[in-house]
Amino acid sequence: MNRNFLYIILILIASRFIGLPPNFSPMLATAIFMPRLTNNKYLQSFIPILIILVSNFFLETVNMAIFLTMLFIFFIAPIISRVINNLLYSCLLVIFCWFIFVNGSVWIASGGNFVTTYMGAIPFDFKLLISTGLYLSLFHYSELIYNQFDSSNQKLIDRLI
Repeated sequence: MNRNFLYIILILIASRFIGLPPNFSPMLATAIFMPRLTNNKYLQSFIPILIILVSNFFLETVNMAIFLTMLFIFFIAPIISRVINNLLYSCLLVIFCWFIFVNGSVWIASGGNFVTTYMGAIPFDFKLLISTGLYLSLFHYSELIYNQFDSSNQKLIDRLI
C-alpha cells in the first residue's frame, strides 16, 4: 500500500481530534465523496468506517446502538452517492438518513420524548449539513483543480494503492 494513501487515512483520523465544533467534521463528506476517489466498492464503504472505529477508541464513548447506527450511515453514504451520482442530492439524502436513523437510535437509547428528541436534534444536524456541504465543496473543487493538472483517468485512491 502506498504511503500517500496512509497519509490520507492518518489525516482523516487526526481530523476527528481537532477542536472542531460538535457535528462539524469532514468524515461524512469523505464517505459521500469516496466513489469519486476509488472504483473499489469495498474501500468506498470501509475506509470511512475504519477511520471512525480507530479514532473512536480515543474519543468519548457513545451508546452502542447509536454508534452502530452511525456506522450504518457511514456504510450507506458511499452507496447513496454512487447511485445518485450527484454530490448535492447525495449530501441531502445522507443527512436526512442521519436525521431519521441516528436520532431514532438516540430516542430509543434515551427513552425520552420522540418529538423533543427530533426537535432538539435539528440544530446539531443543521451544523452537520453545513459542514458536510462545505467539505464536499472543498473536495469537489480540489478534485477539479487536481484533474486540470493530471491527464490520467484513474481515480486518486486507485492511483495511490
